[in-house]
Amino acid sequence: MALEVKKIYVDSRYRTADSASDSDFRIQLGRNIFLPEKCVYHLENCVIPHSWYNIEKDLNDTLYFIYNGNAIYNAVTIPSSNYTGASLAAAFNNVLDGLLTLTYDLNTNKITITSSYTFQILTDYDLLHKFNLTVSNSCNDIITNRTTKINTPSSPWVSGMLNLQGFRSVYISSSTLSNYDTLGPKGENSIIKKVITDADFGYLIIDQVVSDHDYLGCPRMTLNTIDFQIRDVRGNLIPFHDSPVSFTIIFSIED
Repeated sequence: MALEVKKIYVDSRYRTADSASDSDFRIQLGRNIFLPEKCVYHLENCVIPHSWYNIEKDLNDTLYFIYNGNAIYNAVTIPSSNYTGASLAAAFNNVLDGLLTLTYDLNTNKITITSSYTFQILTDYDLLHKFNLTVSNSCNDIITNRTTKINTPSSPWVSGMLNLQGFRSVYISSSTLSNYDTLGPKGENSIIKKVITDADFGYLIIDQVVSDHDYLGCPRMTLNTIDFQIRDVRGNLIPFHDSPVSFTIIFSIED
C-alpha cells in the first residue's frame, strides 16, 4: 500500500495569513493528501526556540494574597522579563507598597515572605474555591505555591523551590491530525507531541528522540489544511515573540 507523501516539513514561517502566531497556526498543503488504511505518523526533528521569558504577561506575572483578615483579595503584577530569584523578589517588592516583603535565599533557591499583618498567599485552589476565580496568570507555578497556609508576623511564608525556567515542557496539538487517542495532563485529547524544555533562554530546543512505539493513527484522513497549537501544561499558548518553530511529520503504514 503506497503512500502519496511520506513526510511533511512544517515551518511556522509559512503559516497561512489568517494564523494567529507561531504557537497557533495553520499550514496549507499544495494539494489534497489522502492517507490510507493503517496509516500512522509521528513528529520528529522538532526545533523550538526558547524565546519566552520566565515571567510572561497574563500567564504567570501576578501574585494573589489576602492580609489582615480582609475578605477581598489583592493582586500585584510585575512586568514580563527574565528574572533571577533576587530580581523576582525585588520586582514584587516594588509593587507591594510594604504590605509584604519578599527575600530571596540563594542557597536554598527559595523566597520568604514576611509582613506586619496576618496574611495568606493564595493558591490557585484558594482562588477557585474561596473567590470563585479561575486565573491563568498567577505566579504560583514559579514560586511553587500549592499549600494553603495562614501566615503571621512570627510565621513567614516560605516558597518551594523556585521554577525560573517558566515552562518545563511544551505540548504540540492538532485538531486536524488528532485521532483522539491521547490524553493530556488536563484531559486534552488533541496533543500529538510533548517536547521537553532542555535549552536555556535564547537557544533552540531540538527534539529528535522517537521511540519504536511513538506513533499515532491517521487512517483514511484527507489533508489539505493542518492546524497546530503549542501550549504549556496549563493549556496557555506559548509566547514565542515572533520566533518560528519547525518539525517534520513522518507517515508510514502500520504492520
